[in-house]
Amino acid sequence: MKRKTEKRVAIALMTALIFVFVPIIRQDTKAKAANGSQVIAASESVGDTTADWLVMVERLDQAIRNGTGQNVSFLTGNHFEIPTDILGRLAGKNATLALHTSNGVTFSISGRDIYAADAPVVVDVSFESVIPDEVKRQIPGQNILKEFSMEQKDAYPCCLNVHLGLGEEYAGKHAVLYSCDESAGLLRQEGIFRINELGHAMFGLERGDEYMVAVYRGYTVAEGDTLSHVAVRNGVSLQALMAVNPQIKDVDQIQIGQLVNLPN
Repeated sequence: MKRKTEKRVAIALMTALIFVFVPIIRQDTKAKAANGSQVIAASESVGDTTADWLVMVERLDQAIRNGTGQNVSFLTGNHFEIPTDILGRLAGKNATLALHTSNGVTFSISGRDIYAADAPVVVDVSFESVIPDEVKRQIPGQNILKEFSMEQKDAYPCCLNVHLGLGEEYAGKHAVLYSCDESAGLLRQEGIFRINELGHAMFGLERGDEYMVAVYRGYTVAEGDTLSHVAVRNGVSLQALMAVNPQIKDVDQIQIGQLVNLPN
């Protein structure tokens, strides 16, 4: 496995100078993952990134011993395989392995989000558009910023966080992650993240799939709000509001602090 990884990261090193890396979200920032858990990742300079497997393992062991939430950055390209022995070392520990690909996307695994270490995490990610146009048209406004898909569609033995650089011009708006149900020809909303001031968003993935990210204006539910009030206040119809919020099943059941997407 190490030889295969070393060959692939050697190719990645050749293009490293033109990669756009995404700093991991600050440690005090929380993101609601697709599985509903709270995902926290620590920030670290991309200048500390290595493409050497042995150096990465040494740094990861040191981060695990430190137990301070340190981020260990590894340059992978668009393929990586994290074996069970690495997952076993990291499981339950206060450290994070950050896996830098291309196209402004970083994946990360936190020791606190590893459920089991009996299977490796294998990812072959592509940033080509693979979701059919007729499926994309289910998204009002067609405001799609990112698409990525995994060749392997298996469930992961951990929460695999994905960090996306969307652009500072979208700061404060909502990034919404969708997956594609190929058999039904439908999109599933997986999570919502308020884009930070640097233009970054983060989601937790439970499995490999075909994903895309759309951006909407956003609103945070306050005390006394109803969806009807939110619609009127923002100059949209209740029907249009519900269309971009499929996660809300009951118009009378919203909570203070809940993120609501607004039609663009």
